[in-house]
Amino acid sequence: MAYLSLYRKYRPQTFSEILGQEHVSRTLANAIDEDRVAHAYLFTGPRGTGKTSTARILAKALNCANGSTSEPCGKCDSCIAITEGSSLDVFEMDAASHSGVDDTREILAGVALATAGGRKKVYVIDEVHMLTTQSFNALLKTLEEPPDHVVFVLATTEAHRVLPTIVSRTQRFDFRRVPADVTEVHLASVAKQEGIDIESTAVALLARHSEGSLRDALSILDQLSSFDRKVEDADVEALLGKRDEETFIELFEAIAREDVGAIFQAIQTFVAQGADMRQLADDALEHVRSLLLLRTAPDAEGLLDVPVEDRPRLLLQAEQFTTGTLLRTLDLIGQSVIEMRNAPNHRLLLEIALVRAAAPDTDPSATGLLGRIERLERRIGITGAESAAEAHSPGPAGEAASPRAPERLESPAANAASPSVPPSKSNTPSRKRQAPASSTGGAGEASLPASDSKRSGASGDDASTAEPERQVAKAAPSNAGMVGLADYKDAWAATLKEVNRASKRVGAYLFSSRPLRLDDDVLVVATQSDFHARQMKQENNREIFAGALHAALGVRPRVDFVAPDGQVDEPEPTAESDASDLAESQTVAPKSDDPIELVKRGFAAEVVEEKSR
Repeated sequence: MAYLSLYRKYRPQTFSEILGQEHVSRTLANAIDEDRVAHAYLFTGPRGTGKTSTARILAKALNCANGSTSEPCGKCDSCIAITEGSSLDVFEMDAASHSGVDDTREILAGVALATAGGRKKVYVIDEVHMLTTQSFNALLKTLEEPPDHVVFVLATTEAHRVLPTIVSRTQRFDFRRVPADVTEVHLASVAKQEGIDIESTAVALLARHSEGSLRDALSILDQLSSFDRKVEDADVEALLGKRDEETFIELFEAIAREDVGAIFQAIQTFVAQGADMRQLADDALEHVRSLLLLRTAPDAEGLLDVPVEDRPRLLLQAEQFTTGTLLRTLDLIGQSVIEMRNAPNHRLLLEIALVRAAAPDTDPSATGLLGRIERLERRIGITGAESAAEAHSPGPAGEAASPRAPERLESPAANAASPSVPPSKSNTPSRKRQAPASSTGGAGEASLPASDSKRSGASGDDASTAEPERQVAKAAPSNAGMVGLADYKDAWAATLKEVNRASKRVGAYLFSSRPLRLDDDVLVVATQSDFHARQMKQENNREIFAGALHAALGVRPRVDFVAPDGQVDEPEPTAESDASDLAESQTVAPKSDDPIELVKRGFAAEVVEEKSR
């Protein structure tokens, strides 16, 4: 007798044997027992989840010699003929190879004829989405009003490609991926019956690799049974080209610490193991998804499809990433998977995506710009959106909590200015600017940016020194000193978009404009003509542009607009520029672009201790 594959040998024969689809088998069984069988069904879902097997079981239940029953005997002539595929009352057509209208008309020609001995004639059309529009139209009328002795079962993996007029005439059942634990139990049972010596961890790995397809899992087990006398984890990895878990975790640790060289080494390790780059990219997406779940919903373990023993390490690794970084990594890898469809060098595309995920400065897109801003915020101690709720949550006395400052920086000037302030508040100052010695508040006081003005009032500072948020924002717009000309150029498209959103007229004035240079913290913008430069120097237009630049890049520098000849006119004197000039006159412009050096020079701070994160 010819050898029978495991997925054919262990195909379910009753509704109770269908695994992972209880919502389908229970509904169909009750419909048969209550004599409420519909004339047409649509079975849709991933491959290998039991769609065709369920259609055959439905045909056996309707034509069993014991009557229409939800538990066919499997021993009568009708059940045996349906199992063997020789029944004259069950017609199976593969629409992938018979998609023409003539094929459809041929199979529909016998619909009006009586059965060959059974109660129902069952037409099973597999991969029905492959039918042409003409074939669907030919099927439409018969499907809507078939004879009483006919039942149609349409099966497909792509329900969205089936015409809505067809779907509306059927009862739709969505088959789901079989859970990994259910697949694992079934594989262990089959291996025991077949005498296959396989380790339990190898069975678990095989179940995860099948991705919810029970047929794929049985096919791989059948293949492994000829691989070696005893199947181990390494055998499954070698046969499937699956990733090595340790190397994969090391890959994402390299991304977390921005080690580009280690990323190339990890990819080379996968290539040496014979890994497929498409499969590796899919695994990378699944890994990032697990990290994102652990980062945002650590209690939702039921959503993770990873072994229990791997979860502690994944939880630790998730703490090394921010939510924004994980989402950006998902976008980059997902885009590389899409580009792999038409590109010959899959390895290069994946390497580029991983390098850009680790080093945002290599990504020229707006997403890369956001990554660079986030990295700068982390380095200078700005916690960002993830800790905004914590930074503004009320303390025990109802006061607003101070924002987190870098642990390795300490500002002697700030500590000297407030000797009576508790340590939790005296260490707050990461973004304060020193005021001139002749200012009203004294040499030791600082001018707060707009985002800190409310916190200074809540912490009990002198009310006479507290200014309205609008005035403080004008007096200290100096975070722009940390942004270079390249950053303005990267954010220019986003800035113009914000300008157009605020005012179409101002957007027209800035048509074909570009950031030209930085002159002592003054951003010089080249406009299209003298007229456009004069219009942009008006106060209301300048304010709209400043707001748009702040929305796009988070800074409010002093701005001057020049004509195409590049001559810089003196900026109009305003209260904002006077206050900014006074503040800037007390600060020595740093020569380094490093954010840590900027903080040290701007606040006379020094490194007292470095702690590894």
